[in-house]
Amino acid sequence: MIQANVNASQPLEAKRWWALSVLLLGTFMVILDSFIVNVAIPSIQSQLQASSTQIQFIVAAYVLSYAVLLIPGARIGDWIGRKKSFILGMILFVAASALCGFATGAPFLIFSRVIQGIGAAILIPQVLSIIHVIFPPEEKGKAIGLYGAVSGLGLIAGQIVGGMLLHFDALGLGWRSVFLINIPIGLLAVLLIIPLVQENRSSAKKNIDVWGIVLLTCSLLLCIYPMVVGREAGWPLWVYASFLGGIAFLLAFVWHEKKLLRSGKSPLIPVAIFQERSFTVGVLALIAFQLGNSGFFLTVSITLQDGLMLSPMQSAAAFMPIGIAFFAASLLAPKWLNRAGTAVLKWGAWLMAAGYAAVIWFINAGGAALDWLPLLIPFLLIGWGQGLVASPLMKTILSGIPSQYAGSASGVLTTCMQTANVLGVAVIGTIFFSFLTGHGTEPYMHAFVIALVCSIALSIVTFLFILGLQNRQKAGRLMTRRAHRPSPHGGDHF
Repeated sequence: MIQANVNASQPLEAKRWWALSVLLLGTFMVILDSFIVNVAIPSIQSQLQASSTQIQFIVAAYVLSYAVLLIPGARIGDWIGRKKSFILGMILFVAASALCGFATGAPFLIFSRVIQGIGAAILIPQVLSIIHVIFPPEEKGKAIGLYGAVSGLGLIAGQIVGGMLLHFDALGLGWRSVFLINIPIGLLAVLLIIPLVQENRSSAKKNIDVWGIVLLTCSLLLCIYPMVVGREAGWPLWVYASFLGGIAFLLAFVWHEKKLLRSGKSPLIPVAIFQERSFTVGVLALIAFQLGNSGFFLTVSITLQDGLMLSPMQSAAAFMPIGIAFFAASLLAPKWLNRAGTAVLKWGAWLMAAGYAAVIWFINAGGAALDWLPLLIPFLLIGWGQGLVASPLMKTILSGIPSQYAGSASGVLTTCMQTANVLGVAVIGTIFFSFLTGHGTEPYMHAFVIALVCSIALSIVTFLFILGLQNRQKAGRLMTRRAHRPSPHGGDHF
């Protein structure tokens, strides 16, 4: 920590926990919006006459712009100040939420969701940076632990909060309330953060890697866009050309980042961190985990409301076991991780797979008379498994990264998580809608089973990568012990 930041943080010591509560409020709201829209999808689709492709984009547009701009958002905080960036991101997020709430068509709602994602990308990176500055070392671990718990809870609470808003609908706003609720909360966070946090910024001025942002954005868009629209377009030749273009931009991005590194400049993503094999394997495990989860949350929301004809409140109640189990597992997992190591992660992956399989079993057993109440048991397993994997996996991955790459590695992990969320919505959503032919309960159950099979497969892939991560870390510890083992001849080796 630079000395200027240490000195700036001294007067804030008495207020740091109040400041943390405001920062976590902003974090919860931003992450909540990644999934709260899922529960409102049937209402949005009906009122705005949105196609299945537009529905996927309403979900994916926010997460895509959020994912792509997270690392540049962190650089903006270093450049203009973290407090200013938090406020700027929150104001932009609130303004975009208002646009979403007053949208009269699907295209405008998609556009507004992109602006929401940009605000989130500017806001979120500042939270950990401010925590790092205002908390002393002995309290920093607890503060970051609370950040992780709130972040994980936000992933699950979207369904529950959205369902309650739609059910009670106090102001008669319908689906618009899931966006407009952000306005008073966001403005309150801005007003509270002003007296609680002093401005701080990095002493080292880093140039923003504009070309890196452009190349990475083009790569993601060219890969994800055809996944979402390809099915309705009939998979024409341009779709495959777009995939190839996405790969070409990705290769150009890697080349550009290496070139910046060789010239002594600051790249968007330091590619050297991927030379650590355990980090690469861990990132792949995280991507597989997020792919399966985001696809599940999208398809289960549609199935519960359109297939089983549940009300938003019933849908929220169905998600309660996932939220409760996830939160409880997130609190217990760090302790278990210290005792049992990556075995906790492996158990989590298998519990997720078991939960998805149990849902399929209940669907096949219930047939056309399927009731949603029996699904609460497998949902409990799914939430518990997700809680055992989510936060501990990130901690395990980062534990093997050298300290000089810790900040960049955190940014890469967050970006990969959000990109995987987009891909999960695009890929599993496309598969779901491809098998959804006809109306009534049975077609939805059939399509949902196919989507669940995809989530099971990704849970197994997650387990395999976790196993590989465990083996890589064991090998790394063994090499470290050998390197520090004294010579049998009592001298150094030459």
